[in-house]
Amino acid sequence: MTDTGADPDRGREHIEVLRETVDRNRDRDWADYRERFSFTVVDDGTVLLSPADETDTMGSAVEQEVTHTVIVNGGSAVDCNCHVAQRPFDPQSCRHMRAVDAHPRL
Repeated sequence: MTDTGADPDRGREHIEVLRETVDRNRDRDWADYRERFSFTVVDDGTVLLSPADETDTMGSAVEQEVTHTVIVNGGSAVDCNCHVAQRPFDPQSCRHMRAVDAHPRL
């Protein structure tokens, strides 16, 4: 079952911070994100991202399928329900938001 709740990374916060650090240090474009995520538009301004296959963004087997909700406003991703985007300090876009921004048709 896919968790689309408010905190899909519960219990995995330290892993998500490491993944985000790795992602920020790489020059990613649309082709990279297209292979990593499945995009589903569920509402005007709401996009769900889930892993594209059985391996996660670090090449390891996925422990559980996690779906993240990204909010789009004015043509740009403005929020995500992942741990990284919800931190009260260091407010930066997460890899899910960057993936939505890189999508050529969203």
